[in-house]
Amino acid sequence: MSQGPKTAVTNLNVLLPLAYALAVVATASLASGTATTVVAVGGGVLLGLWFAFGRRATRG
Repeated sequence: MSQGPKTAVTNLNVLLPLAYALAVVATASLASGTATTVVAVGGGVLLGLWFAFGRRATRG
């Protein structure tokens, strides 16, 4: 029996980039430029690692 398609709410390929963008915007609004840079670079690296390796592990 096949499963139905994932919705955007349950799809990490949609949720993670949205969370990353929200974190960068929130940090830019509330903190210094250095903090924004750290969040943007760190989040970008983690997001890149997810798309490079994490998706494979969750596909089964």
